Amino acid sequence: MNSGVKKYKINEMIRFTLIAFFILQLIQCKGQSQEDTSLEYHLKISKKAIRTVEVKAIMTLSEPKLEMGSYGIPPDIRKGWANFVTIKSLTDSNGNKIPYNWNSQTKQWKLNASPNTKIVLNYEVTLNHDSHQWDSVGGVDGRPTVIGKETAFWVTKALFIYPAEKSEKKSTIVFEVSDEWNISTAWTRLGSKKFLAQNLNELVDNALMIGKHQEQIIKCDDMTITMAVSSDLAHRTSLFSKTLRKILPIYRTIFKELPSANYLVCASKHFFEDGEAFYNSFHQMFVDKDLESRTIVWGNVFAHEMFHYWNGTNFLVGSNVNTNSWFSEGFTEYYANLALVRAGLISQEEYLDKLSFQFARFYSSQAFAQGDHPDLLEAGNQKARNWHLIYGGGASVAFILDIEIRAMTAGKKSLDDYMRALYLKFGKTHKPLDLEQQIEELNGLTGSDFQPFFDKYITGKQFYLIPILKACEKAGLIVAQYQGEFYLKTKAGPSLFDALIKEQ
Repeated sequence: MNSGVKKYKINEMIRFTLIAFFILQLIQCKGQSQEDTSLEYHLKISKKAIRTVEVKAIMTLSEPKLEMGSYGIPPDIRKGWANFVTIKSLTDSNGNKIPYNWNSQTKQWKLNASPNTKIVLNYEVTLNHDSHQWDSVGGVDGRPTVIGKETAFWVTKALFIYPAEKSEKKSTIVFEVSDEWNISTAWTRLGSKKFLAQNLNELVDNALMIGKHQEQIIKCDDMTITMAVSSDLAHRTSLFSKTLRKILPIYRTIFKELPSANYLVCASKHFFEDGEAFYNSFHQMFVDKDLESRTIVWGNVFAHEMFHYWNGTNFLVGSNVNTNSWFSEGFTEYYANLALVRAGLISQEEYLDKLSFQFARFYSSQAFAQGDHPDLLEAGNQKARNWHLIYGGGASVAFILDIEIRAMTAGKKSLDDYMRALYLKFGKTHKPLDLEQQIEELNGLTGSDFQPFFDKYITGKQFYLIPILKACEKAGLIVAQYQGEFYLKTKAGPSLFDALIKEQ
């Protein structure tokens, strides 16, 4: 082969390789643009106007519709979270205006745009939520507000407009705020003022504190917890951190691990105690008086909201949140009580008082109901009205089942094993958890049939006094009871109750 032909073939090979390389790059770029599902938000807040957030959002819409969260806000605020939003401009990526209108039926913005349009949305959110009454949706712990002069507590549902389509889009969030301010979030930190939310729930169902408040980072295994404490409560940060460090190992023992995750705890001062859990965060309000001697109250709220991370908000979630409330709230309350005594934060006597209170809540909600009362499953459809039935009833059921499991398995299994099994099968796989699965797992754990029990007491309305008294007898507890009053004492000698409160 002569040198000219050889050189020609080599050049052709190089040319072919280069063309193939560029084609591959084009394919990869096209694939990346199609797979680029991220949302981008820029939030600007100034010291002079702490109640105003200027937001710039950049996103590509598969469907020309936008929305905000649909829950966590009183129904009398007819536009929902959008009531506090003013849209300043809406354009495509070339700067062309996109017409839009608000649909009051679907509570969405309908855009006059083609599918897969990239949009730039500028809007303003005004923090006037705290001028509204919030009791119908759980209380002021879930309401955005300003704390002091330079701290704002936000619920992220109030801040973000997002595509009205089912997706697991990631979001980058960039803040333009004073360098003196802390930005406390449950999101992954990418920079001093830049964060990443892994999915839509993490973006729009969390707490957020911005401003001059105290921030402390707590590490427990692979779990990173940001403690954000308002300035007027900053002197309690150490107490809250110590409490959390004692509670988390109890939950790690139950589930055999702490998830690798970022979590946020917001603490603020108020004239009554309350708490609200979100996707991977919670907000608690504290009465700043004699906290060291009132752990049974505020510590229980603290432990309750933390346990919601596993049960109710992130892992064990019912396909119908309302009808699963007896489990998500009641079992969470039961484990909050147990966590305090197992961690040595309250005494055995205090725990018995707490257990007595749960029985009394349940008994009274049945015995003294005005008219017909709902079953435990239905009660969640009117949660505010059936508070004692849901919390006291669910906690009482949890105690009864815990003792039954221990008695049936000669102490080899407990409710801890049941919760762990649910966590592994439904929580970690993010499968919805419903009554059928709860009964099935309970039957598998004990080799028994709990369907009749659920038919009578969960989906039925049979009176709970007899099951409570029987469970106390099996546990080794002496009960003095009259009407809604319960008084508990332990019998002498080893018992199922001893194992229950000491299990580690």
